[in-house]
Amino acid sequence: MITTDTTLKGKAIASSKRNPCPICEKTHGCKISDNLVMCLRGDRSWSIPGWRFIKPLNSGMGGLFGADSGERREYRPEQQTKAAKPSNITPLTDEQLDREARKILKQLGLSAKHREQLHGRGLTDEQIDQRGFKSVDRYQEFNLISISPNFPGMGDKGTLANSGSGILIPIRNIKGLIIGFQIARDDRNPKYQWLWGSSNRRVSGELPLQFLKLNSSPDLNIIEGTQKPLPAAHLHNINVLGAGGVNWHGSKKEFKAIVDSKNFDLYILNPDTGCKANHHVMGGYRALYLFLKKLGVTLYIRDWGQGDRPKSDKVDIDEIDTETFNNARIISYIEWDNQVIDQGELSEEQWFNRFKLPELQNDLARIVKRFYSRVNQKNKPVTPEQNPEAKPVTIPEEKTECSAIVLWKPQKLISLPYTPGQLPTVDEWQQMGCPKIIFNNGERLACYGEACEKGFKFTLDTTATGHGKSFDSGLANLETFGIDPDDKENKARIFYLSPDHRNPTNATVEANYVDLEARHNGLNYDTDRKTALGKNHVIRAKNQNPDIPSNCPENQTFLTVAEMGLSAFGGKDSPICQSCPLLNQGCLFLQNRRYTLTNERLIRADINSIHPSSDDILILDDLSIENTHQITVEINDVLMMVGKLQLRADHRLFKILRPILVEIYKGLLAVTTEKHRYGISHREVVELMPTIDELNQLIFDLYSDDWLACDNVWGTPIYHYEMINGIPEATKVIGENFIAPSLIDLRNECYKLLENYAKFINGLQTPEEKQQAIKDNVIPPWLPALIDCLIGNKRINLRIDNGKLIITKLSKRHRNIIKSAGLSIALDATQNKRDYALSLGISLNEILEVSEVKQSTPNLHIHIIKGMGRGGKQRRDTMQERINVAINAIAKRHQGQNIGLIDHKSAVANYQDLGHKLGYWHKDTRGSNQFLNTQVMVSVGHPCPNLGQVAAEYQTLTGYSPTPDKRTGRYGGWVNRKIKAELIQDVGRLRAHLRPDEQLHSYLVADFDDDTISALRLAYPTATVIIEDIYDIAPGAASKGVQTERGIIEALWSSVKSGVVATIDDIAEQLGITKGGVSKNLKDRLGIGFREVKKSLLLLYRAINNKSKLSELDSDALYIAREYLPDVAQDFERGDTTPADVIFEMITTAKAFGERQFRHILAATPIPILCKLLGAVLRFVPPQLLSEFIPISPHSETA
Repeated sequence: MITTDTTLKGKAIASSKRNPCPICEKTHGCKISDNLVMCLRGDRSWSIPGWRFIKPLNSGMGGLFGADSGERREYRPEQQTKAAKPSNITPLTDEQLDREARKILKQLGLSAKHREQLHGRGLTDEQIDQRGFKSVDRYQEFNLISISPNFPGMGDKGTLANSGSGILIPIRNIKGLIIGFQIARDDRNPKYQWLWGSSNRRVSGELPLQFLKLNSSPDLNIIEGTQKPLPAAHLHNINVLGAGGVNWHGSKKEFKAIVDSKNFDLYILNPDTGCKANHHVMGGYRALYLFLKKLGVTLYIRDWGQGDRPKSDKVDIDEIDTETFNNARIISYIEWDNQVIDQGELSEEQWFNRFKLPELQNDLARIVKRFYSRVNQKNKPVTPEQNPEAKPVTIPEEKTECSAIVLWKPQKLISLPYTPGQLPTVDEWQQMGCPKIIFNNGERLACYGEACEKGFKFTLDTTATGHGKSFDSGLANLETFGIDPDDKENKARIFYLSPDHRNPTNATVEANYVDLEARHNGLNYDTDRKTALGKNHVIRAKNQNPDIPSNCPENQTFLTVAEMGLSAFGGKDSPICQSCPLLNQGCLFLQNRRYTLTNERLIRADINSIHPSSDDILILDDLSIENTHQITVEINDVLMMVGKLQLRADHRLFKILRPILVEIYKGLLAVTTEKHRYGISHREVVELMPTIDELNQLIFDLYSDDWLACDNVWGTPIYHYEMINGIPEATKVIGENFIAPSLIDLRNECYKLLENYAKFINGLQTPEEKQQAIKDNVIPPWLPALIDCLIGNKRINLRIDNGKLIITKLSKRHRNIIKSAGLSIALDATQNKRDYALSLGISLNEILEVSEVKQSTPNLHIHIIKGMGRGGKQRRDTMQERINVAINAIAKRHQGQNIGLIDHKSAVANYQDLGHKLGYWHKDTRGSNQFLNTQVMVSVGHPCPNLGQVAAEYQTLTGYSPTPDKRTGRYGGWVNRKIKAELIQDVGRLRAHLRPDEQLHSYLVADFDDDTISALRLAYPTATVIIEDIYDIAPGAASKGVQTERGIIEALWSSVKSGVVATIDDIAEQLGITKGGVSKNLKDRLGIGFREVKKSLLLLYRAINNKSKLSELDSDALYIAREYLPDVAQDFERGDTTPADVIFEMITTAKAFGERQFRHILAATPIPILCKLLGAVLRFVPPQLLSEFIPISPHSETA
């Protein structure tokens, strides 16, 4: 009997634990009577014995069920549990957590507000992007790529179970894997929130620790929190370990793994400000001390006095400067926390009773007191006043003043549109946050002029390549900068500085600026290359008769002096020029230079040729600022130095320098063995040299007898005397007659050895004789530089390359030239403002960065060709042959078009017969317009600079000695920016925005990481970036393994399409290899055997024999087909994921997009990728069951 009456009979009662709902079996929310049930969860699809669905409830949620005597099969959908209490969660390994975390990061961005907050913590844009900070909304959704429900924080609806928005902070372990997230919440309630299940959804069951290693230092700095350690690490260049809530010891297994890794010798806790007043924090510190004590590790404290200061002082580790950090004392934890004595004197039970128990008692007392105060207040009787007097009603007067007075700070700006005549002053600009000024086409010179007027001294123009920086600058004149050219009192000049000043690439520069003659040994005309106005290039003569004779007979003498690191300058005061007979006879070179510098106001020159005044203006066109000077020392040079010192009169100095030079000689001799033939870096060289303690001991051993026997152990001063009123009087101390030299004395005396080379040359000598006299007699500057380095100068780098010691020290020549001018304007599309400030040794807020609005380049196609490795400078012949095959295949794609070819300088000779326009990295990829008439650019290799040289330069600029090939931390970012800049400059050679009617192609033939490809996308946002495998362009250029794999698959695929499936014998015979070779190749590369591959292809053919067009796919679907699924296959191929993981990806993607769309996605996915994916699936799932997971039927209609 079916109930049709919808009137409740009897009293309706709410469902409860004692009386659950008979429909959904839940204990709350539903109402039950004798004949009806109002269930909040059931609907018409439910079939419950004894009950029948009548109608939906008025609220639209749930249904009304009536009593039913008919028999029914029970059907009640399995209820998904709440995100807060999952019952079917499988904890993930760290590798699985990392894979899911990166899916999350791919789908999120970072808001401007959050980026500015991170800037406020001291992080740069590059550091923010490297660390992976992202913005999340409340209950963040993921619509593009599904996330495993086992990942921490994932709810049952595929969203994060976060109740507030904020910044997502990735947590990385010692392997660099992302193993969790914390959210820095916008509402600060709480300030930092773990994603739910961060511990119990992890196999280890522990909360993640934040680990970041920036260098090879043996010190590990322990810092509170998960966000604070990151800016602190970058600020002080340290390795850090962070934990939420001072709970490092709570993750025992993970912390022990860090200790067991033996990467660190010193574990230093960096306490927060005011920590000693917070017993909770001190309890955590003490627990950490005990935990490390059990592991046999001593905990140290970095103390800069922060523990006893109030929290409001804000002197945490990420808030202090590097000087304070470096000067802080390092002491043991026991010495710092005077309430702790060595654990060896107390048992754990005694320690608990002494320290932990009082904390717990205090906590309990506070809670009880707070509870009873509320109870007493609630239960306190209210006694009315007896005969209360009426009080007059007064209206309080409104007050406009605020009780809290704070300094208003304007919001910092990232960029500011330029309005002519309204450029802010320097002070106003700095208060705005030093924004980048963005101007429109045609406003460049107005912006330059106004920057000069408003007092800016350093300007950096980062306008994209080809947007007219050089062209407009060639039109600049004195009037541009508000200078009257007829004002004879004003001696201002504009110098256009370029390394190729003799051969301008821009017509306006060539026409308007006069070239300043530079000293040379002879020049030749290069008829193959033309300047902007069609003149032949002028190049230095090498092993051939010059077309233009040398303009200075002493040119090589100047070069000899400069190579020795000594001051070399020309003119009437120059010792070299004074020894030249042409000086008195009228040196034509000096006369021409003097005339140009005196009479011309627009001059183009090399930066080394000028000495600007404070009135002058410099325009630096793609100028590489040299910050270093290198000195090469061979073993014979050390022996020669010993001989030179022995002949000198000052035997006191030779007495100590000789044994030091012997030690250096032994060190150099030790690295000429086979195992060191590629050289060693600074840290390894320093280990071969004598230490400071050894040098001090050497001094003591040599001078102890003299020191003990003398009357005055401090030595006697050496005075400078001047005649005053006819009497010689000592006016200042200029040195010391030391008894035993200190290391500082030794360094200073060595620098005094750099005597004036003028006394060794004269007018009777030939230039060759002068050069030899200087080499034979002058003490080269490598000795004082080496001594300076050994006694602690961190800005001098030592490295050994090919058995030679290379000493690199800071050179301030270029930066001083730029600083001495009244205004400098650097033109460089890819120069990073922070790197430019580092090169000049100035603050960031002194550089005004300007840029023109970027033009669109929809006609530009950037092809990233993978599968060729890095394409380095040192190649085997077989690798060069593969590259030649690839270049020819690309040229065949673009028959009839002009092609430009870029490679390393050492490889360019391999392409002379191809007929393409040639160039090489770091020269023709910058400031060159020679590829303007080419439609295709092919650039081979990774433009990585010499890592030994750049590491040496970085050390001279920062004082930090990196390992050259470990591109991590600030050093890694610095090197990577150089590589990205070179690639961006290279693509810009086509000048695509100036040729909108032409389809232009740039091929980058090398394997690049995702960050580099992203940098190219950002630099050319409207261009099309295509990632291709070399096999798809030139099968012969792929590696042998790839060729065999693809050959097997293609042969099998052809046989499947023909209807006659080939056997392994057929394939082996077709490819000319053995059956074992076929099986081994597939096993090694795909992880499956021949039979499984054949099954996969058969299934694939039956599934997608009706191919869909790419135009039928939207951008999300194309992303899945062309990038996401290949990434899944690549992860599986590397061993990062299992076949089960691949199955999960395929299933979730199919569910997310639906049958029809997913069929089209598979049709657009490259066949080798599908083979890898389906091959992984077939290892787990029979083919007949696979169709249930991927519901594709060849009989389904196609779109």
